[in-house]
Amino acid sequence: MDAEVCIVGAGAAGGIMALELARRGVGVVVLESGPRHDFRRRGEYVRRYLRHENPWQTPLPGLDRHTGSGSASNFLAGKRARGVGGSTLHWEGYALRLHADDFRLRSLYGIADDWPIAYQDLEPYYALAEQALGVAGASDDPWASPRSTPFPLPAFPLSYSDALLARACSSVGIALHSLPQARNSIAYSGRSQCRACGTCYVCPTGAKASIDLTHVPEAEATGKARVLTEATVLRLEVDRSGQVNAAVYARPDKVEQRVTARVFVVAAGAVENARLLLLTPSREFPDGLANRSGLVGKFFMSHPSLDVTGRASEKVHPYRIGFSTAMSRQFAVERDRAARGAYFLEFLNSAGPTPDQVAVVSGQWGEALRKHVREEFGRRLGIRIYCEQLPERANAVSLNTRVRDYFGNPVPHLHYTVGRYELKALDEAKAVARKIFAAMGVTDISSGALMFAGHLIGTHRMGIDPHTSVVDPNLRAHDVPNLYLVGSGCFVTASSSPPTLTIAALAIRAAEHIAARLGPAGRVPPSASLHADGAGI
Repeated sequence: MDAEVCIVGAGAAGGIMALELARRGVGVVVLESGPRHDFRRRGEYVRRYLRHENPWQTPLPGLDRHTGSGSASNFLAGKRARGVGGSTLHWEGYALRLHADDFRLRSLYGIADDWPIAYQDLEPYYALAEQALGVAGASDDPWASPRSTPFPLPAFPLSYSDALLARACSSVGIALHSLPQARNSIAYSGRSQCRACGTCYVCPTGAKASIDLTHVPEAEATGKARVLTEATVLRLEVDRSGQVNAAVYARPDKVEQRVTARVFVVAAGAVENARLLLLTPSREFPDGLANRSGLVGKFFMSHPSLDVTGRASEKVHPYRIGFSTAMSRQFAVERDRAARGAYFLEFLNSAGPTPDQVAVVSGQWGEALRKHVREEFGRRLGIRIYCEQLPERANAVSLNTRVRDYFGNPVPHLHYTVGRYELKALDEAKAVARKIFAAMGVTDISSGALMFAGHLIGTHRMGIDPHTSVVDPNLRAHDVPNLYLVGSGCFVTASSSPPTLTIAALAIRAAEHIAARLGPAGRVPPSASLHADGAGI
């Protein structure tokens, strides 16, 4: 099978790129390792989720097998989803832009590294991504970087508990504001208004944006994009010129097949992107494809997270809506981030035990149980903390040759630790949360265990210097002229914000670059040689 562009992965990066290229007349084949999840089965998926099962679990035994060390013994469990839509199938939907300062940590604070692009370079693409996903928000964030367009959808109204927390925050000098999210506050783009089902891990109505609904059908409707499901890419083949000429994939029957193309885009997530490159050694690239810098897989990051909860003296009415509607970015910007790590506060609308959980531990029966549940349920408040993690070379994805997946390939091994910089920021954040709760008269305040968000960041960072980065500002691999690595793996730093909106913006920007290089109808003009360093793709 031949294509102008072959994309590996149909998630936030790959699915968006498929549409952006197809609508420009470029022929695209997308290889997706997972299935196409039938939207008509979402009711069944919700029931599985409520039974504490993973409805997105791949049916192939061992395909998601991985190992870990440091703090990462089971880091990836439940954090990825194979299938058309990728991790947007189960993401929370929070769609924040990075702040302008997040791109300049080295220049402003002397830590980490600067991105090779600035917020201003990405701002128009943020606007396009928000429009495509349908982001609901309000211009009430005092620390937001400048925007060229308003939010496409109005913000969700603040909840009852948000109002209580807002008064407490104001009394201690903290600003609470709306949390932007790719979820329909009103009907939008053929998808229904959110009905607050409370099962956002599986959205049964389509109100939460996911790429299988927002981008892939439109890409296929152009007649220029074809999606092959249950097609796991095993390796990339490199020709004598050092370019990729084929993607070798297999379906569950393990029979190898090939797709040839002029351009290849790897968009399978930060972990699988790095793994695929490491699985593709050659004479030209003995340490893995596009890895002359030795940095493929390095500088892995996530967002260390924890919850602080407490008991209110009055009912706060949780669980009426399944997602958060308010946050504060006050502690993520405008501070000396060399000494004080960035974090943001998410004010939870669902905290504390549910009625059945209250009942199970009560030890009571009959009318006493009824009164106990009525009295105890709905008194817990929660604040979740997401902390920025600095890039460390030791935090890395590698291959574990002693453990094999369904297709016999080495599984990814993730070494990951949280350093003193992040732990200090979390300690400060816990103190801030306790201060807010104290202003409300909240008692029984406690901090939960350290968690890690499902945000997989780093592993093929972007930069101008091929010795210190893997891809250039257009996300083209320095070492391989016709290979692009797209997704949060290209991030230079993590910020404290969720990565998905930035993934989308960068994907649109990269697709625009590829289409311009290919020229009309996907044909490479004579002046844009694939082999040329500066002018080619």
